[in-house]
Amino acid sequence: MRETRLAVSVWSLLCLGACAAHPSDASLYQSKLWVAGNIRSAMLASIRTSWEQGTAAGAILEFNNPEYSVFGSSPFVSDGNFPFSTLQLAYSAAVRQTPDGRLSQEIGDALDGAALDGASAGSAVLLGSLTDPSRYNYWLDAANAQLNFLLNVAPRTSTGAISHRVDSRQYWADGVYMGFPFIAYFGAVTNNATLLQIAYDQCRLYRDALILDGPTGKLWGHIYSDDNKTWIDEGIWGTGNAWAALGMLRVAVTIQKTEHSSHMASQIACLTSWIKEILDGEFAALTTDNLVPNYITGGPSFPDAASSTALASVAYRVAYIFPQQFGKHYTHVAAKIRDTVICNITNLGTLQPIVDPLPDPFPYWNQTGLLSTEAQAFGLMMLSAWRDWIGA
Repeated sequence: MRETRLAVSVWSLLCLGACAAHPSDASLYQSKLWVAGNIRSAMLASIRTSWEQGTAAGAILEFNNPEYSVFGSSPFVSDGNFPFSTLQLAYSAAVRQTPDGRLSQEIGDALDGAALDGASAGSAVLLGSLTDPSRYNYWLDAANAQLNFLLNVAPRTSTGAISHRVDSRQYWADGVYMGFPFIAYFGAVTNNATLLQIAYDQCRLYRDALILDGPTGKLWGHIYSDDNKTWIDEGIWGTGNAWAALGMLRVAVTIQKTEHSSHMASQIACLTSWIKEILDGEFAALTTDNLVPNYITGGPSFPDAASSTALASVAYRVAYIFPQQFGKHYTHVAAKIRDTVICNITNLGTLQPIVDPLPDPFPYWNQTGLLSTEAQAFGLMMLSAWRDWIGA
């Protein structure tokens, strides 16, 4: 009992120190960096699904080996460094690839029914072909199979959008992060402008299907059935909008870092304007707790650290990459979210409060939860984005 009380007391002191004022952004970042390892280990302990595998791989890449992320200095070639932790996750995704090409699918005896989720690990797998020459063919074959599934096997909606599900034609806001950054990354690595355009077009088609006039601006509904032409979840879900912003940002930056950026300037401009829509609408709904609500409309509005942290990471990134479009307001809100999130991290390293991503029955996103792999990944993404914004 005494050890428990001591651990809690130490944790409380650390949190108080992390929330105190510091003379510079760099020293503030260093004072809060101690939480990263706890966030990371809780994330790795909780991975159970295909989208969690890919999201975790992306978060670790941005934190551990930022040079290889699409925000880094050499995202499409090897600089000699070996992204060990990222490739460990990518290897697991490839080992669990199904014959149809979907990564991370063979979990126990079941498939998760998603068409796009497995592709969330696709960029990490393709990175293996650049940085691990001893397994070059293995990595490349796995990435090619995943790309082939997206382009030639997965169902398409009536507009030509790649369905988020394999057994029906559906748009999920989540899918914009899951599948389309990988298509763009593959296009960048292979210098294939057609793939870059496809990634952009898929973002555009998903936005066209899901965009709504919400009380705080244009935001995305969560799930729409193209089969029935009806909403499955018309709610403006914070994490759904965060997934869309995260995905569109990665597609935009990937295009920007290729030799095709000049003649795709309009596509980059559209993507950044759509990201701005989401940030403006979600940040306008910020609660008195300095977190965005789980749902703005169509569901419970409890404060949610998962979506808030993801959106803060986007705000830091766009403020650094596109400063003319994204001024101090965005990083000011991101800082409010950041401090709130960090000071609510538990002694097990878990973010709180969060939406439960995996309850039953449907609808799945109506209650708070204890542990979320994606929330943990968003925490690492936020710390990475903050670090890169201040140049720490």
